[in-house]
Amino acid sequence: GEEGMLRFALEFAGLRLLRELTFSGDSYLVRETVRVQSLGDQAAVGRLAFTMASTGLSNKGDSYNPTRMEWFSLGKLHDEGDISDLAQGIVASEALSWGGLSSNYFLVALAPTFEGAVFKGKYEEDIYRMAVEKDGIVAAAGVDGVAEVAYYFGPKSPKLLAPAGFELDKSVNYGMFSFIAEPLLWLLDFFHGMVGNWGVAIILLTVVIKIVFWPLSHKSYKSMLQMKKLQPMMMKIREKHADDRQKMNQEIMQLYKTYKVNPLGGCLPMLLQIPVFFGLYQALLLSTELRHAAFISHIPFTDIIWLADLSAKDPFYITPLIMGASMFLQQKMAPAPGDPVQAKIMLFMPIIFTALFLSFPSGLVIYWLVNNVLSIFQQWLM
Repeated sequence: GEEGMLRFALEFAGLRLLRELTFSGDSYLVRETVRVQSLGDQAAVGRLAFTMASTGLSNKGDSYNPTRMEWFSLGKLHDEGDISDLAQGIVASEALSWGGLSSNYFLVALAPTFEGAVFKGKYEEDIYRMAVEKDGIVAAAGVDGVAEVAYYFGPKSPKLLAPAGFELDKSVNYGMFSFIAEPLLWLLDFFHGMVGNWGVAIILLTVVIKIVFWPLSHKSYKSMLQMKKLQPMMMKIREKHADDRQKMNQEIMQLYKTYKVNPLGGCLPMLLQIPVFFGLYQALLLSTELRHAAFISHIPFTDIIWLADLSAKDPFYITPLIMGASMFLQQKMAPAPGDPVQAKIMLFMPIIFTALFLSFPSGLVIYWLVNNVLSIFQQWLM
């Protein structure tokens, strides 16, 4: 892309300060070079700080999209989002690649090109203040003191961050399940290229995940059906040995052995799917592509705006309520737990999940809802 440059000059206290800011049409990176020149015979030594300040990059108190200070040093991403800690101030000085302010979707960062850079951050009066400092810059007669830095003001998209350099792409962190999140995002992008709608792409991705895990789910439901058949016998054992828990457990274990049923058979296949859910959860939560991406932008046959932003909650809570209902239906189709306390807990699960999902980004709710519907279909088939 085309490049443009802005130049500024300032003279003060026997020094001339020259700033050059370079902008590029195809990048969110702005490069700055500062030259400090001595106007007299005396050499000057000092500290140079490149500063930035910003209000939050997301709504205050948004637990799904918090604003936090981040910095990448010693090959590791560090972050601090606690306001009281940030009010005390943070300092990072070891092998700094960049430091700045971050949300799920945007990054405002300073990336020094000089050695020994120090990143400082502080939160005061609703403003996040940041600086990258170079100590011991020397300007002598005929010798300029020079420092270079780059600024990134843009979306946290790996496609844009990776070519910008400075290890800025490390700000996109999918956590411990990144090895799952990254290929799933690639697949989501592939589906979007085919259908042109991120909501439909999420549904297609959910279908693919369901097909991959179909044999595991089948095994799980098969085990649940076997357990359902044993329920009447288990109830009799519980009634018979209500006062002798040890005897009760022995007879129940003997029942499992006789009918060759694994009581954990229904849980283990489900547990194997949990990392995939967390990986996809992180991928969808941190995907800038879903921000302001519409699925069904209006309630059909009306001009009422509905799922016009997959990164925001469903404004009418329609999808999380249907999702809760689908969970309830799933439970009704599954065998009831023998333990009455466990049965009560299971009854509360759809309520707890619905309450939790009310403020979830709608893209995530759609994934969970479609997954439930497909699970119900699979259970019905069996």
